[in-house]
Formats: sequence, structure tokens, C-alpha cells
Amino acid sequence: MSKMGWISMVAMLLGACQSHETPEQAQVRMGRETDSLRTAATVIERRWEGWFAAGQGDSLASVFTESGREMPPHRPAMVGRLAIAKFENENGQVFGSKLTIRGDAYQANGPIGVERGSYTFSGKAKPKAPKGTPATLTEDGKYVIYWRNVNSEWQIEDMIWNSDTPPAMPAPAKKPVHTTKKPTKARKK
Repeated sequence: MSKMGWISMVAMLLGACQSHETPEQAQVRMGRETDSLRTAATVIERRWEGWFAAGQGDSLASVFTESGREMPPHRPAMVGRLAIAKFENENGQVFGSKLTIRGDAYQANGPIGVERGSYTFSGKAKPKAPKGTPATLTEDGKYVIYWRNVNSEWQIEDMIWNSDTPPAMPAPAKKPVHTTKKPTKARKK
């Protein structure tokens, strides 16, 4: 890169780093942005509950960015709308379910937002559920969502969630009894 190119790049970066906003103005702006996120997220949460109950994985995936990431417990991350839709469609075939989402905290700054919340899931296994699926399942858990505002629309960039119930642990293996040793005889005194 030429000397003039470097100077132009440094000048652009310095200009981008300077803010003409006072801390009070920044707080007011972030308050408006947070309100926007909270409103949009609440609408999406209600839609999500309906789509989830109906097993509409494609609709669930539509609220993610193109490269969005869903990170469920005990599974690899699903990256991209197609992978998320496939995962959610498969889940929709296992349980007839109800999901209640409760957003607890929201914060936004510019095009980036974060939400923290909790959920309650209750489901009844469908007739074609995989072998070993429990007949019913109830679960409480929590989640964090990283939102991105894309063309004035809040979309999920990353979502991670997990259950408050620890995973079932296998019973410890019993130690085998070894009978290869000959019993020792007691000595006479």
C-alpha cells in the first residue's frame, strides 16, 4: 500500500473512533435502541412459541441472519438458516409441545443487541418419535441471544440455550469380583 493509502486509512480510522456524542446522548440513544430491540424481540418470541408448537422449523430459522447460529445443549452448533430449519423441523417431529419464552433483560447499542431470558418447555412424544424418547418431558431453562439489526430488522445472530435440569448420568459401573486369587490360610500360632 502506498504512503498516501496508509495515511488515508489512518485518517478514516481516527475519524470513525471520534464520537461527537456526549455520554448522556449515548445513554439516550442506547435507551431508544434497547426499546426497539425489546419490542421486536417480544413480537418474535410470541411468534416463536406458535411456530415451535406447530413444528414450523422454516419459520423459526427465518428470524436468524443468513449465517446465524443456534447452539442447543449436547449438540454441535447449527450454522445457517438451512441447518437451523433442518434441526428445528426434526425436533418438531419428536414432540407435540408448548414453549413459553420470558425475556428478562435487553441491551442494544447500534446494530448489536443482547437478550437474556428463560423458558419452559412441555412436550408429549409423537407416535413416530425415535425409540427411547420419553412419553412426556417438562423442562425449565435459560438462553442468551446475540441480535443484529440488519436493514432495520432485528435478527438472531447467535442463540444458546440450556436446561436447568442436569443431564442424566449413567449409573457407575460395578467393580467386578475377582476370584482368581487363592484364599490365604490363617496361620496357627
